[in-house]
Amino acid sequence: MIGLAAFYGERGESMGLWLSLAQQFRQPSGFLGLLAGFLLRINRGGIDWTIEQLDIQPTDHVLEIGFGPGYGIRRAASLAARGRVAGVDFSQTMLQQATRRNAEAIDAGLVELCLGDATALLYPGDTFHKAFATNVVYFWKAPLANLQELHRVLKSGGRLALYVIAKENLQKFRLTQTCVYQLYTGEDLVRLLTQAGFRQARFVTKAERHRTGICAVAEK
Repeated sequence: MIGLAAFYGERGESMGLWLSLAQQFRQPSGFLGLLAGFLLRINRGGIDWTIEQLDIQPTDHVLEIGFGPGYGIRRAASLAARGRVAGVDFSQTMLQQATRRNAEAIDAGLVELCLGDATALLYPGDTFHKAFATNVVYFWKAPLANLQELHRVLKSGGRLALYVIAKENLQKFRLTQTCVYQLYTGEDLVRLLTQAGFRQARFVTKAERHRTGICAVAEK
């Protein structure tokens, strides 16, 4: 159990502030949610790298879980230009931001965004060729069940990529000591993917500024 000292600084900062911030990164809402959406833009490098691992083809159907401000959706849509890109996020604030960012592709019928989460996806089985989530797995309360749901909606041979920042980089911050985050190593993600029924689960790492990015990849 984490002691009170982990939640209070030398000047007596309250755990409540860190808890509120953690909850905003999990599910941005209101004014603070807009700020969280702006801060989430720093994920672009991780998003680009994760999408590279998917090898998206022009006619692929692609799913992103937790699309945030919509940068990953836009990037995936540029690669699957004759396919389809769907996104699921349970933040109304992020849905609004991502809709604005991808308005043209939505109007053209290439992109579909909706509220929801990975617990119960509203898509039939064997729908998508590729799926990905960046800096989202931390917030899943039932990660194995969510991965099994992603396994269901992927086509046979479909590929899933999950990006996180390495556990050893994040565990030193008060923000991640609020019980909102579940931190992972590459080995942790591979274990979960295998338990969920995925094949050839593996992970790669990338040195980023002041941190290490991890991308776990597997096939159905």
